Amino acid sequence: MRNPYDFVRIDWDEGVKRCPPRFHDRFEGLSGRIEGTITTLTPFFIQEPEENAPRRIRYQRHILNKNGDPIIPGSSLKGLIRSLVETVGYGCWWLFKGEYPAKEKGRKVYYQIPDPFHQCETQENLCVACRMFGMVQGRDASLKGHVHFDEAVCTQPVDHDPIYTIILSTPKPRHTPFYLDKDGNPAGRKFYFHHSTPPVDKEGWRPKKAKSQNDAQNQYIQPLGAGSVFTFSAHFDDLAPDELRLLLYALVLEDGMRHKLSYGKPAGLGSVHIELTRLEMIDYKQRYTAPDGGKVIYEGEQLASYVADQTAFYRNQENVTLRDLRRIWEWPGHDDIRYPSWQWFQDPENKRKRLDEIE
Repeated sequence: MRNPYDFVRIDWDEGVKRCPPRFHDRFEGLSGRIEGTITTLTPFFIQEPEENAPRRIRYQRHILNKNGDPIIPGSSLKGLIRSLVETVGYGCWWLFKGEYPAKEKGRKVYYQIPDPFHQCETQENLCVACRMFGMVQGRDASLKGHVHFDEAVCTQPVDHDPIYTIILSTPKPRHTPFYLDKDGNPAGRKFYFHHSTPPVDKEGWRPKKAKSQNDAQNQYIQPLGAGSVFTFSAHFDDLAPDELRLLLYALVLEDGMRHKLSYGKPAGLGSVHIELTRLEMIDYKQRYTAPDGGKVIYEGEQLASYVADQTAFYRNQENVTLRDLRRIWEWPGHDDIRYPSWQWFQDPENKRKRLDEIE
């Protein structure tokens, strides 16, 4: 048995490299536009806002745009790529405020990260993720990001029957053997394995105590089927060369790896393949003086060669973070993935077992 998630470890001694950002009032870096496709490899679902969902439909629908097309919000794509930039580029733990309290048998357990990895606090001294995607720390410290994603629109939807999910609850960091390393630091950043054959649950509602849908711990959803294709675009401006290199790696990863995105990742949903189709580089200083308007366009084999050259820096690394990410996001996925049962956690012999000791 393999737990649905594992942790990408961090070399805490590496620390977080911070420096002043590039501002938007001058053209000092690399700018351009990226286009690509996102193909679903497993059922895929992002919930439609409740106020938009038709009352006559029992199941939850995938989010749609005004034209009725399934979409992936730009914020979802930005969150995915930012999390990868933070992980691979050793950025700050933006969503982790230094201490995470979790109740365990009436007491609070505090998860702390080493000081260098705390949130960036001033706009004059930022990690790579905050420089690229922006940061907000009250009124006095904020910076607009240099990477922006438009919503991805599904141009080739594949139908899928409604399904009941497994029980999907909140994280349980109170089980410290899973969430802490041997030195008491967080075990790393959580990533979910790919499933080779995601289960299709037709058992119905799984209630807590009362036997009603309102008390259910699972969801009834209609995902998109595997093989659905989205098109997306992203814009970037004033990136340093190493920042563009990191952005491209976060988008394409490596052969034999795939991204996880959307709802239901523990249940096997959300495996996707991101492919770039066009890269347009723009030199704004030459926009009105050069014959080509300062534009260089990469497509086809030229694009593949350029991206391969840019991302080789990370493909050739063998640090603990990239080794773990390659292992967890390996594709094709696994068919032995499921959470340990409630009874498993009650067994005294399992109380201190780590994730790599689960059988």
